[in-house]
Amino acid sequence: MSRYKYTKLRNLGSVHGFLIHTPDDRQLLDIYPIGIVRELNRMAERINKLEEENDAMRADLLLWKDWVEEERGKP
Repeated sequence: MSRYKYTKLRNLGSVHGFLIHTPDDRQLLDIYPIGIVRELNRMAERINKLEEENDAMRADLLLWKDWVEEERGKP
């Protein structure tokens, strides 16, 4: 899984900034991204976990459907 990353930028006037690298190769500028990057990575991990659970539930549902069809087909 690709993650969000950040790079500290220097010499941006009175405020140093950060460059946020997104998993799809976009770049965002921000002053305080550390918390944002952590939260984005946490949300991305949660989404992946939910997608895996969804796939497992679909597989279970298909197995249950096959079992029900077999049971109904028996005399």
